[in-house]
Amino acid sequence: MRNIQVGVRVARQIRTTEHAVDRAMIEVCRLVQTALEGRAEAHLAAEVGQAVLADMVQGLSQLTQVRGAVISAHDGLAKVAEDHQIGWNLDGTREDKTGNPVAPVLSVAA
Repeated sequence: MRNIQVGVRVARQIRTTEHAVDRAMIEVCRLVQTALEGRAEAHLAAEVGQAVLADMVQGLSQLTQVRGAVISAHDGLAKVAEDHQIGWNLDGTREDKTGNPVAPVLSVAA
């Protein structure tokens, strides 16, 4: 029974982490957009803030690498759970990996 509880906690946390990285990426994108719109509204030349813009885009690139690492960890954790027969299925809305909508389900870990 304990393995099921651990598996579910880890599964919930990996999903929370994936969503947090996505939210961080969205916020950086919003920052870039706001900065570019602000430069245009202030009638500043394109070179104004270019180094700062490059820093923001580099940060977004680094978050993309973090996202890939978290996805890889998700796959690795699923393999560990399978290898050690640790139940991890979550209840609630599942996220479809193919882009098709998936209805909410209740899963019971064995």
